[in-house]
Amino acid sequence: MFELILLPLDSSPESERALQVALSLARQYSSKLLLLSVVDLPEEMPEREAHLAEVRAKAQALAQTVRDRLQGEGYPTDARIDAGKAAFVICDVADEVGAGLIVMGSRGLGLIEEGKHHSTSSRVINLSPCPVLVVP
Repeated sequence: MFELILLPLDSSPESERALQVALSLARQYSSKLLLLSVVDLPEEMPEREAHLAEVRAKAQALAQTVRDRLQGEGYPTDARIDAGKAAFVICDVADEVGAGLIVMGSRGLGLIEEGKHHSTSSRVINLSPCPVLVVP
């Protein structure tokens, strides 16, 4: 049913719970997992490039750690890191790779507020090309 599950990843507790749900679904449906880390910093941030490199390195380390763990447990897993506004990047990647499902935490450790009234998860729900499972 879900050949490919997209899992936006950060180091929040909600993301870890979403990972557990995604693993359960991947096991049930023999799905491949795609871990996605999104790097986004405000354009006007002082020393943005230095911070961007640091954040990208942390994202790569997290993605690699989780990928290695999952592959060690027998889950076919890929990982990628993209830059941009999280909700838009998540939906664009889901569309690009033909994801059957996005599994994500209800709250994450975003670097900036995306808006006063719209969380990343609510934006993904509204923009997604596929079903979205939001894990509290």
